Amino acid sequence: MQQEEELSPDELTALLSSYMPEIPGYRVLRRIGKGGMSQVYLGVQESLDRQVAVKVMSPAALTDEISKQRFEHEARTIAKLEHPCIVGIHEVGRTRQGLLYYVLPYLAKGHLGQRDFTQDEDRAIEVLRSLLSALEYAHARGIVHRDVKAENVLFDNADRPLLTDFGIALSKRDQTRITTAGLAVGSGGYMAPEQARGEVVDGRADLYSVGVLAYELLIGRLPYQAADPLALALMHAQDPVPRLPPEKKHWQPFLDRAMAKSPDNRYRNAQQMLGALNQIASGKATEPKFDTARLGNKLRAAWKPLLAAVAGVAMVAGVYGWMQRDRSVDPRTDFFTVEGAPAAPAPVAAEPPIATPTPAPTPAPAVAEPALPPAPVDAALANAAQAPAPGLIASPFAQVQAEVTVTALDYDPTRAGARELAAARRQIDRNRLSLPPGDNAMQSLRAARELAPREPSLYRMADEVIRFYSERVLAAVKAGDDDAAVENYGRVSPFVVEMERQTGKPWVALRDGLTPVLLARLQADLKKVDGIAVARTKALATSLEVPPAGLEPAWSQAVELPKAGDRLKDEGVAMNLVSLPRGNRPGLAAMRGEVTRSEYAAFASANGRAAARCRNRLAPITLKKRSWDDPGFNQSGNHPVVCVSYDDARAYAQWLSRRTGREYRLPTRAEWTPLASYRGTGNACRDGRINCSGGSDGTASASQGPNSHLGLAGLRGNAREWLSDCGKSCSRRLAAGMGWRDTAQRGTPQGADDFDADTGYDDIGFRLVREVSAEELGAR
Repeated sequence: MQQEEELSPDELTALLSSYMPEIPGYRVLRRIGKGGMSQVYLGVQESLDRQVAVKVMSPAALTDEISKQRFEHEARTIAKLEHPCIVGIHEVGRTRQGLLYYVLPYLAKGHLGQRDFTQDEDRAIEVLRSLLSALEYAHARGIVHRDVKAENVLFDNADRPLLTDFGIALSKRDQTRITTAGLAVGSGGYMAPEQARGEVVDGRADLYSVGVLAYELLIGRLPYQAADPLALALMHAQDPVPRLPPEKKHWQPFLDRAMAKSPDNRYRNAQQMLGALNQIASGKATEPKFDTARLGNKLRAAWKPLLAAVAGVAMVAGVYGWMQRDRSVDPRTDFFTVEGAPAAPAPVAAEPPIATPTPAPTPAPAVAEPALPPAPVDAALANAAQAPAPGLIASPFAQVQAEVTVTALDYDPTRAGARELAAARRQIDRNRLSLPPGDNAMQSLRAARELAPREPSLYRMADEVIRFYSERVLAAVKAGDDDAAVENYGRVSPFVVEMERQTGKPWVALRDGLTPVLLARLQADLKKVDGIAVARTKALATSLEVPPAGLEPAWSQAVELPKAGDRLKDEGVAMNLVSLPRGNRPGLAAMRGEVTRSEYAAFASANGRAAARCRNRLAPITLKKRSWDDPGFNQSGNHPVVCVSYDDARAYAQWLSRRTGREYRLPTRAEWTPLASYRGTGNACRDGRINCSGGSDGTASASQGPNSHLGLAGLRGNAREWLSDCGKSCSRRLAAGMGWRDTAQRGTPQGADDFDADTGYDDIGFRLVREVSAEELGAR
């Protein structure tokens, strides 16, 4: 979009602080946030009538054209990210003043920093899983976020955590940097040491921030806190990772590696970190274990014969003796785990097969003596490990304390698909139906169907999942939350087809329930003559695969609705419909052209209205006297009246309202801007219909084109028009559009300036608008 003029960064910052930015196609409502690099506004995307967040970059952040182009390139790269846990970007662009902006969905359920998960580890794990899934997706496409923090994790209407604000993200594919070399960009409380130093970073910096975020979720505060950014950066670079309280110490190894000072000591990627997180979720994470496998390798190199004779035989004999005495193990048990420091995980499995132990040359250890009472398993292993063979030195494992834990499975491993079905049951009970990736019921049931397609419990659990989403779809349709309805339907519909459950009770109930709800909604939209709402309902029915035949006759009646641009039957006043009623908001109609000189003359004569003083707005001091009936150039009766003040225009509207019984008024700027903001031809100056050289030719006929897409004339040339908005004070009022004194380069159709309300100007006229009710349009 063409810029009006070049402003300094300070001027642009002051401008952003004093008024709402103008974003084509969006109605900006209010500012909802401010950061170091941007300001965030709540807006409405007018084409879809949906709320959005508009992020306008700070003028000081991007000061030259090269940096702006790099940012636009990066923003468009990020906009291509499509992941269920990443907030997408709707649009990237520039305002007329050259400010960069991008548009995102508006998520009103707050951010992660506003919630407390210190007593809910399961929910904290779900949040971290979602973030790691999003980062794995972004990193695979060369995007490093660089600002992962609680405030950048938002929640949608389904209460899913979504990662947002890739505003300072970096693409590995583009080696040019948006920020100055050596400048640290990010949030100090979460920033990796190498990022704080301004070094080139990769995805491991994001993983460090996730580790910080995990600590915050568990404890309720950040791991490092300092009064100034430099001290905070030093703590991240030098201080050890804080210790967790005893009840959460099972997280310590995860945090120690995630927040390692050197990137090389952290998790290699998000997938590896997700695997470690899943170990915590499954209850397998323990205190750091002594790595006996590595120790064994070193000892074998030096003491191979001794180690084989002492450690190997003793461990095998001890476990073998224990198994001979305890025959009550559940036959479904298929593995053992050996826990406790410094024993290695599952050392039994690393030895020779238990069923055929190698006879030892020495007597059996104490656990094999029949005269002794049965000893605990851990004592048997300890005694076996500590008994040295005659003439040999003591085993290096003499002081090892170990215990054998027998874990019973919750499924029969001999049955096909039993493991997947058991996982699906757990996931359904924990409400993990389609997320997170790799740990959800849909995925488990799909895998079970491949292995056991005739298992009855498979379809019972599938119907549980389908029932959950079906109820959510129907509830969202009733509540008018179309996005949630389409999202939930999109999740469950492919699953229904894959599991062949189209005739299952939950799915049939949804199909039967959608038709009457959508029909009632469509009929209500028609009654309100709300064309936009009708279009939304029809689009929703299409997305939910509801046949139009079930929505007749309302479906066919929708094509007969009035539309923007239709002419209205106002007696003596040529009006066009410019917007339809929506909900409790009425529609709007506007005069097809400006109020003409003849129309104003009838008003002035009927009321004895004295002419206001008139000026040339480009040369306020002039000796030539002007008035509405003698503006200083020739006019016929169908030319737009000029030299009328704002007070004159408002008085005319009140007179016309009394005379016709309808409420006419001057438009607001918010109503004017969309009227003049249309594409295509329609600039009277450039089209040559009006002499816009700034000379003294004056106005043309009010009905002379070009017409807008709504059939309105004069919006882009001829005369500027009074608006109802106050200027710097309400003794001054705004006038918008282009007049015959504007040059094609100086004037803009959407621009507005303020003028004295009691003074007329020889290139400012007016047109009127009025509100239109659904009842009026229904009677057409």
